[in-house]
Order: sequence, then structure tokens, then C-alpha cells
Amino acid sequence: MNSSQLLYRISNLQYSIRRKQVEYGNAVKTNDQLDIKLSKETLILLKQDLAASVEEFNALPPDNMNKKFKEPKRRHRWLSFFNLKSAINKK
Repeated sequence: MNSSQLLYRISNLQYSIRRKQVEYGNAVKTNDQLDIKLSKETLILLKQDLAASVEEFNALPPDNMNKKFKEPKRRHRWLSFFNLKSAINKK
């Protein structure tokens, strides 16, 4: 997976965890033991998956670390029109 896919997965997992926490809270309010147990188990699995995804994302090397910005060849067209290009580029 590339970095953008991992970020999407992390974001999706965080959203799923928030939704499951709401379901867990509702189950606690209604005292539904089956839903409490299922939500708790699902939360544990989601948090483990999130931790693994974050660790995988942190292990990726940064993109374009050694690439430098290249200036375009014709930076100012009006310079060549007035023949000032050679006067400016003298170094």
C-alpha cells in the first residue's frame, strides 16, 4: 500500500472506532449485554488494526526526499524578447 491508501485506511478505521464507541455507549445505556460484549470485542479488534496501520504508515520512507525542484527552462519569455536573458544569466 502506498501512503495515501494507508492514510485513507487509518481515517476509515478512526471513523469506525468512533461509530462503534457510540454503539457501545448506547448498549450500556440500554443495558444490552450481548451488544456490550460485541461492541467491546469489535473495538479491541479495530484498535489493534489501527495500531498496525499507523505503525506501517510510520515505517514508510518519505516520498520525494532526494528530488529537488527543477526550474523551467524558459522562466521569463519577455526576457528573451528584449534580449535581457544573457545579461541576467551572467554569473
